[in-house]
Amino acid sequence: MTYLLLICVAETVQLTPEESAAMGGATESWVDEMDRRAIRREGTALRPVREAVTVRVRGGEVLVSDGPFAETKEQIAGYDVVECSGPDEAIEVAAKHPVARFGSIEVRPFQPSGWWAAEDRQGPALGTRYLVIHCFDQTAAPDQADHGSAPGSADAEAQRAWDAETDALDVKLGGGGLRPASEARTVRVRDGEVLVTDGPFVETKEQVAGLNTLCCASLPEVIEIVSRHPIARIGACELRPFWEPKPG
Repeated sequence: MTYLLLICVAETVQLTPEESAAMGGATESWVDEMDRRAIRREGTALRPVREAVTVRVRGGEVLVSDGPFAETKEQIAGYDVVECSGPDEAIEVAAKHPVARFGSIEVRPFQPSGWWAAEDRQGPALGTRYLVIHCFDQTAAPDQADHGSAPGSADAEAQRAWDAETDALDVKLGGGGLRPASEARTVRVRDGEVLVTDGPFVETKEQVAGLNTLCCASLPEVIEIVSRHPIARIGACELRPFWEPKPG
């Protein structure tokens, strides 16, 4: 089964240079282990939340605001897509992530369609890569949260049109819808003890419902494309650039 790990950290957390170096090594070790076990499909760190942009469409007007979709103590700092035998293994994988020791890891299953990735776009992409975090109030639309848009509905047709557009533009690298936030588990490790709580990493009105990864030439381009996603009309789409390695 395919799971999303949302790697979440409070921005107030400040690591010393020595701690940062140790964290980098520990993260590389975690990635190596999960790759060796054929569990990790992809993932990356994201640029700081202060570089986030959130897009909403209301009454036909595109509203763009600086910052994440919700102002919370902990913010999404990265993500990983993993294949696990079930929730117990997904929790074990999350608990081994070094960020679990001072942050939190939300574990959420994808919808049955899983995570789609463009196999021919796994190399370096031209332009800036963005994680698009789709969020909406799942209590106001429980059927959509549980099953996705009904086939043949206006939302389903809008999603199909957006998928066709991003395919034609050759900007979509991957994506997938998530099971409802009520099925999330959040993992933290404190003093060596694994703490697992039901629910997402933070309780907010809007909850993460799915992701896309896009590669676009500029921020205005990705905003324009995301503004046509059907979730932008009922919720919010947070845009976060990938943390790309520096050239050379």
